[in-house]
Amino acid sequence: EIRNIIKSRDKNKFLYTIEFFPEEGMYHFDGHRDCDVSFSPAETKKHHGSCPQCKKELTIGVLNRVDCLATRTTAEIDPKQFVPFKNVIPLKEILADIMTVGKHSKKVDAEYLKMIQTGGNEFNILLHLTKKQLENISSKQIAEGVIRVREGKVKLTPGFDGRYGTITLFSDQEKHTVEQTKLF
Repeated sequence: EIRNIIKSRDKNKFLYTIEFFPEEGMYHFDGHRDCDVSFSPAETKKHHGSCPQCKKELTIGVLNRVDCLATRTTAEIDPKQFVPFKNVIPLKEILADIMTVGKHSKKVDAEYLKMIQTGGNEFNILLHLTKKQLENISSKQIAEGVIRVREGKVKLTPGFDGRYGTITLFSDQEKHTVEQTKLF
């Protein structure tokens, strides 16, 4: 039955796909790592495929290749024709970003287990619990982080030339403000 649902793209049964942000990939944008130069396909064209600092050829990324193979522009695509998607970040990565520790730390593991035990599985937490429900099983900042990921309100820095892209949930100023409130 799953095969038939996928083939037919029945939107009553195939509600959405769950995907990581493609910008996290090591070769999403074009660039030259040695000079810390990262370009979108349009910027690469403006620079004729060369690094503006050292003049070496840029490493071309996946987005540029997609752009070359595309038969239509983004504006010409009707999203209603396709199964929708939801971007996610693994819960441990959200926790690590907020706690400013590694995703394999004991602190992250403890919070993750607490949330899973009280909030259900990871997909339930990432996709379905309300902000209030998230606050009940974690902190306001963690709840806000999960909601920002759901809404796509994150800062994406695309990967390029073998360097992974990054996703930031809170600005340094927002993190600093939270740290200050913890002092009082």
